[in-house]
Amino acid sequence: MLQQWNNILLHLRTNKITWLFIIAAVLLFTGIGSTPMYILDEARNAQAAREMMERNDWIVPTFNGELRAHKPPLHYYFMQLAYRTFGVNAFAARFFSAVFGWLTLWITWYFTRRFVSYGTAIWTVAVLLVSTHFLFEFRMSVPDPYLIFFITAGILCFYAYAQERKLKWLICSAVAAALATLAKGPVALALPGAVLVWWALSQKKYDLLFSWKMGLYVAVIAMVALPWYVIVHQATKGEFTRIFFFEHNFNRFGEPMEGHGGLFIMVPLFVLLGLLPVSVFTGELVKKVRSFHTNAFVRLSMYVTIVFIVFFSVSGTKLPNYPMPCYPFVAILLGYFINKVITGQNQVKQYPLWLLLALNVLLLAAGFVGLGLETATQPFRGWALLFIIPVITAAASWWYFKKEGLKKAMHVIIGGYSVFNLLFLAIGYPAVYKHNPVTKTLPLIPANEQVYSYKIYNAAYNFYLDKPIQMLDDAAAVNRLLTANPHAIIISRESHLPDLESVPYKLVAKERDLFETASTVLISGK
Repeated sequence: MLQQWNNILLHLRTNKITWLFIIAAVLLFTGIGSTPMYILDEARNAQAAREMMERNDWIVPTFNGELRAHKPPLHYYFMQLAYRTFGVNAFAARFFSAVFGWLTLWITWYFTRRFVSYGTAIWTVAVLLVSTHFLFEFRMSVPDPYLIFFITAGILCFYAYAQERKLKWLICSAVAAALATLAKGPVALALPGAVLVWWALSQKKYDLLFSWKMGLYVAVIAMVALPWYVIVHQATKGEFTRIFFFEHNFNRFGEPMEGHGGLFIMVPLFVLLGLLPVSVFTGELVKKVRSFHTNAFVRLSMYVTIVFIVFFSVSGTKLPNYPMPCYPFVAILLGYFINKVITGQNQVKQYPLWLLLALNVLLLAAGFVGLGLETATQPFRGWALLFIIPVITAAASWWYFKKEGLKKAMHVIIGGYSVFNLLFLAIGYPAVYKHNPVTKTLPLIPANEQVYSYKIYNAAYNFYLDKPIQMLDDAAAVNRLLTANPHAIIISRESHLPDLESVPYKLVAKERDLFETASTVLISGK
């Protein structure tokens, strides 16, 4: 037994990648149940999974008892599995998101090591591991973690098939592509498909595209993904198909939805900011990008990056999470560049670290000001001091870069940002978000009575109350309810109260929505 422990300790001392994956597990799982459900997408997805589970329905997703046609069901399935294991809570809703975050790191490392080099693979994992946005997304109960993993797996397995011509890789790629489609929809097929066709043509691998095995590839995707789409179409009499494909796919691409539009440049900025701190080396990477064409795997990563960024740049609706499936491939490019610098094949200037320092100083100031401007978080303004850690890290990395080179500077960045991400994501962020209006007003809502909403409410109320909320669409309906039941609680927004001037109501509570201009209100009869 003692010898076994000695062997384990020796392995840990000599194997860097083991430590990176241990750190990854800590950063992904620590405190994922501490942050209350409050972000709308999280709450809606978590509650929809619960409603499907309670009805024992594997086909039709609902929220608040009504059809939810925003997304396919894959993430609901995994959330249900976690609910049955851990109970219905925030930890369970986010558990498999964190699992797929760890798996995304692993599969990216595995194929990068296999087809490029061990050094590139390590630095690729490091790029993702210190990205606060990457970690944040994989700690949420949303479909993106599943989409990112299966798109990454599908593309990398297809590359392995192209290189080794083993049918197992083609089947794995097809299954992954199908599951990605069940996570997000047709975009999960269209964009990777465009990448792989472009890459195969650039490599003159025409036999990949014009082979009977491509028929098998398409058939496997259809067998795995198509049945659910057909069954849900029949079960909802075409309503899911109409809303999902036309409203939540074509319309989102054609025009901004829910105010999420913007200029072309926004999406590249999303990627650069999302992969901080290592993305500060992107300028230096671009200077050397021509040399990347010599490696087919790195070239594929370039094509993934270009296709995803360009597609979502021309899309009408733009959100920071949309281009995230390209993160592992941008990380491969950065890891490849960093490894070349460290092994003496490339050189890098020091201005990226100066840029990183300046950005971190701005984030520190923004965090301090932002928490101070928000009434509910003013007492917790001190949490902004967490951003001192990235400032110190950036300064120390520049100093070590000057003294000992990029390798030592990267070690400092990995260590400093790992500490920051742990403290920020597992302690600081939950501490601030516990002061949201849902958490504050829940004790005022009777547990055993029907709850109502006038026009709008936060979906987290469904998750915590575990019951449908009855919607009221006009002032007359509110008046009738409060006349019949003066003790009834109605959730709404302060901006809608002028509609109820003719209704005798009492303001029970008013809480400002965190980092938004709206305020949540609870009213009842006088």
